[in-house]
Amino acid sequence: MSQDKDTKPDVKNDTVWTEELLRERRKRASIMAVALLAFIALFFWVTLVKLGANIANRPL
Repeated sequence: MSQDKDTKPDVKNDTVWTEELLRERRKRASIMAVALLAFIALFFWVTLVKLGANIANRPL
């Protein structure tokens, strides 16, 4: 039961990255980037709308 902590189990990575797999991976990454940017833009827009109403009603 005493196993050296520095030893790692053998992990085989037999994935062969073909052009088709790389193309699909880039496509998924692009879609995720667009979705993230849209989510950030939505938060920014909602923040502007919420703050815009309060800025117009503040005393000068």
